[in-house]
Amino acid sequence: MDARLHELAEFKYQQSEFLNTLFELAVEERWSMLQHLVQHDMAKAVIADYMSERGENYFSSPRFFDHWEEVIAIGWQTFCNHTGLSLEKVQQKLCALQDS
Repeated sequence: MDARLHELAEFKYQQSEFLNTLFELAVEERWSMLQHLVQHDMAKAVIADYMSERGENYFSSPRFFDHWEEVIAIGWQTFCNHTGLSLEKVQQKLCALQDS
């Protein structure tokens, strides 16, 4: 991942309203919605903005898939830093979603 994409991901995931929403969802045990926001909505927005800055269509670019997981990892780390939850605890919650 290049520095600009990393910077953009950190900036977008650190938006206070976004983090507050994620925190509320975690408190309410709405992990499915939380997962969707971190791994789909915001990740797509970050990559779309990055590709737009580069003048590229993000749907047709292999970069979208090349960096998808790295962007999501930044999102979860930012969430953990904000909430104080460990990444292990978050992963347990997400695994429980898959098992149900």
